[in-house]
Amino acid sequence: MYQVLARKYRPRNFNELVGQNHVSRALTSALERGRLHHAYLFTGTRGVGKTTIARILAKCLNCETGVTSTPCEVCATCKAVNEGRFIDLIEIDAASRTKVEDTRELLDNVPYAPTQGRFKVYLIDEVHMLSTHSFNALLKTLEEPPEHVKFLFATTDPQKLPITVISRCLQFTLRPLAVDEITEHLTAILNKEHIEADQDAIWQIAESAQGSLRDALSLTDQAIAYGQGAVHHQDVKDMLGLIDRTIIYDLILAIHQNQQARVSQLLLQFRQQALDVSLVLDQLVSTLHELALLQYLPDLALKYSEEINQKILQLSKLISAQDLQLYYQIACKGRAELQLAVTQEQGFEMTVLRLLAFRPLTLNEVTVTATPVTQITAPEAHQPVQDSSTENQFAVQQEAVSVEPEPEPEPEPEPEPEPEPEPEPEPEPEPEPEPERIIQNENVMVFDAADGQLIGLDHSAIHQQNAHSSEFKESDEVLIFPVEEQTEVTQIINQAPEPNVKAEPELFEETFIATEQQIDNQFAMPVVDVVQQVETMHLADQANLMPQDILKLREQVLEGEWNLDKWEYWFRNSELSPAVQELAQHGIMQGHINGSSVFHIPQKYEGMLSQLRQALEDALKSQWPNTQFNVQYQDIDSITPFTMQVMRKEKAFHRAVELLQQEPAIKSLIETFDGELQNIQLKS
Repeated sequence: MYQVLARKYRPRNFNELVGQNHVSRALTSALERGRLHHAYLFTGTRGVGKTTIARILAKCLNCETGVTSTPCEVCATCKAVNEGRFIDLIEIDAASRTKVEDTRELLDNVPYAPTQGRFKVYLIDEVHMLSTHSFNALLKTLEEPPEHVKFLFATTDPQKLPITVISRCLQFTLRPLAVDEITEHLTAILNKEHIEADQDAIWQIAESAQGSLRDALSLTDQAIAYGQGAVHHQDVKDMLGLIDRTIIYDLILAIHQNQQARVSQLLLQFRQQALDVSLVLDQLVSTLHELALLQYLPDLALKYSEEINQKILQLSKLISAQDLQLYYQIACKGRAELQLAVTQEQGFEMTVLRLLAFRPLTLNEVTVTATPVTQITAPEAHQPVQDSSTENQFAVQQEAVSVEPEPEPEPEPEPEPEPEPEPEPEPEPEPEPEPERIIQNENVMVFDAADGQLIGLDHSAIHQQNAHSSEFKESDEVLIFPVEEQTEVTQIINQAPEPNVKAEPELFEETFIATEQQIDNQFAMPVVDVVQQVETMHLADQANLMPQDILKLREQVLEGEWNLDKWEYWFRNSELSPAVQELAQHGIMQGHINGSSVFHIPQKYEGMLSQLRQALEDALKSQWPNTQFNVQYQDIDSITPFTMQVMRKEKAFHRAVELLQQEPAIKSLIETFDGELQNIQLKS
């Protein structure tokens, strides 16, 4: 008669036990030294070996060769225990005998000596199902049992046991088995059974078992029947209804590469297959976690089949750490909000849309934002322009420079001029007010540095409304409004925030509001000097350059002596981590490129350099083996790579504004309405 694999290959001694070494070691030592407790409690999830260990212990206690950790397996007692007919091993299912009368009936037989063996062993499975009265009846006997009685308790929920019972037992917690352990055990069993099996299929069964060896063996039996005597990967996936990991990898790759058509195909495929999107989102979060582990802690990365490992490795090389952390945060947030959506499919698709829409700023990306202007009115008369230079705030980010314009003066409601708090010339009487013209641009005008083209300019977005319209719309769009007098906005280019001492930079950089007292002059040049240097830097050659060309570094021949251009060109084009590049841009390298060199950097970066120095030195030596890397902490008064990068962004931004102003449509709007451009973004 056929016997299922879980019973046929149940371990018969501690040597055959899979995993649980901490339990087998303790019990083996106790048996060999005769230090046996009268009650043992085995806890753990299903299928990890609680009942199996209890039966092995009962066999070791009653083997005819004596109390031993290695039963003989040939005596009548060992055979009887293996076959489940040993009279002195009393197995009780607590779930079906919860009444106190059942417990008292059991305890009435405790004083009697064993019939066949050396010890009378009571094995109570799922002991937490006993009632409170049953536990109370058991306490006295459990504390002082006869010498010939041993109690073995097994439970999957030890929290439900009274503390008085737990304190009278030796407790062993059995852990779920690792995927590698289950895979190895299943491979050995299938080889003994002479069953053809794919390694990927075995691994998939082991992962689906979730640490339970009995579940894994039951799934193997089911897979053998489903595959008609063989275990193949596709059959196992169809049998278990699993989500193909390849789809998850394709979805992450399509999101990272902004392939909207591919993402739409995958979402449509999820709908057609009626997949459980909560499981898909769980798999997405797990995959992002595995990619992050593989990038920085490869020793902790989970072990999968060879095919899956290759795909994960490829993805980890394509996606940066910043993007991964952002994806993971968005996915976890979407998972938490999945139950709040109208349907789970809706919540999942919105999470995918967020993954597509948001990303960290790239290295050479400049974002310029402005205070939203609700409406634009035609000028009525020249109004005095108040000096608001002291009210301006300038936000400076490491990778993006944001400039807020000065607040525009509002037109006076009365024709008579109102007296100003400060003495100023008397304004002329205002003419008769004209109807206001309200212009709203519903499409953001973005200058794309990749191809130098305007995006989103829509003439149908220009509308005229009545003068006293009460509706307005706040928008981050390109807005055009009248300018009475050009006011100069003083820009303060601050140094980047001091890097954190951690090995990785902050994934989401905070915006620091810089005042004149907070500016560190060591790494920030005065704006006038920066602008003059930018204007004079290759002026003749850059007159017709596109912004993306200005942002590009000039190619350098990395030979001879280090200088500022060579140092910046090397570390920005190397494979250094973002944290090391962040550190390198605040210092200057001097000396021979393939010899003795000194890295000059301010003292405040000492903590960060102590963690990242080895990575920087290894990168240099991998390219130039004779490099002798030294560090000197000192204040730097000259220009650093960070300052050069800010200068290039400033020049590229001004060039982008110049190109936008030359566009016929924009030029016409500016001339017609006496306006100016705002909210311009320069994308790399």
